[in-house]
Amino acid sequence: MNQPSGSMSDKLRTASILVLVALVFLAPAIRDAISEESAKYVNDSESAHDGLPSEWNDEQVICVLFPDDFPHSIYSSGVTMIDADGSAIGVNENYNVTGACVGGFSGYSDGMEFMLDATRVAGGHLAVGYEVGDWGPYVHTIGGLNDAEVTGDFSGAYWELHHNGEMSWLGIGDVILSEGDVILWRIGTW
Repeated sequence: MNQPSGSMSDKLRTASILVLVALVFLAPAIRDAISEESAKYVNDSESAHDGLPSEWNDEQVICVLFPDDFPHSIYSSGVTMIDADGSAIGVNENYNVTGACVGGFSGYSDGMEFMLDATRVAGGHLAVGYEVGDWGPYVHTIGGLNDAEVTGDFSGAYWELHHNGEMSWLGIGDVILSEGDVILWRIGTW
């Protein structure tokens, strides 16, 4: 049974188009399934690791969160999770903020050393600007956002440091880290 080559070609073309259309419609479900498999996040509101990848549960992590009015050019959707080797683990869209967390570290005790090393892993996208004064290092810029550029219905802004979920009363140069500690920076205002 020989069929004309045109009709076989038409059937293949039609089948290819149907497969392509099916993939376009299924792509979000496939992406979500892969994302769920590749990144499992800690779900414990009592833990400083809440919302972070579960494989970082006993590891040191630094997170930088950006205000809605001053989003980062790359980390502007959810919170991007970056492993200690520089590879992206995923994006946690469940946060109501945007930014990046870099984790999977161990062995650091000096807060400033950890911050500089960990933010370098992001390929310069979380570069830190600071000045050293009488009180130690003062961080004024992270990821290109200088606290002096943040404006709004307030008197001033600063990069606010949190250590294990609590606002730190120490500067980053005086923070002593333990295994599993989480450092978080976000803009505070007065």
